Amino acid sequence: MLPIRCLAMWQVVHNILVGAGSGALAALLGYCKNANLETFDVKKFMQTVIVGAICGGCATYWGVTLDKAYEILSTTGALTLTEYVKKTICRRLGWNV
Repeated sequence: MLPIRCLAMWQVVHNILVGAGSGALAALLGYCKNANLETFDVKKFMQTVIVGAICGGCATYWGVTLDKAYEILSTTGALTLTEYVKKTICRRLGWNV
């Protein structure tokens, strides 16, 4: 049997992966919705996956659902801050976003 610490760490990793998966699904659905208007943008896709992973990590840390974590992060402005930091990092790396 795994120690409690390993189980807790697995739960964090699991929720981060679920959040990233949710972000990937949202990005793919968004692309499919606008497929005739725009081409697939890997950078936008990865940004959405990163935001989903952050929501998943926060959900685990706070002990809430992924939806509740997204709601908390959006209403407090943390998602906007995450977007700004993410865009700053991408621009410093030379990616035009």
